[in-house]
Amino acid sequence: MAYEKQDWRDALQAAKPERSGIDDSADQRKKKEARVMYMRRILQKDINTYIKTTNGAIVYRAIDDIGRKHGFFTT
Repeated sequence: MAYEKQDWRDALQAAKPERSGIDDSADQRKKKEARVMYMRRILQKDINTYIKTTNGAIVYRAIDDIGRKHGFFTT
């Protein structure tokens, strides 16, 4: 009984690294979603600041600057 045949499930578990690639894509999705939500909050904060400082007057140049700061362009 010095040698016992190993079950295939045990062999598979032993061969896997601790953080296998199965949940790697899930982690990437979570990171991407967190980044998008963070950028959305920053944009919303800039827009709210703009609204408070302009007192109802819309200045195209200021809106264009906010857009360029966050990576989109108006034409």
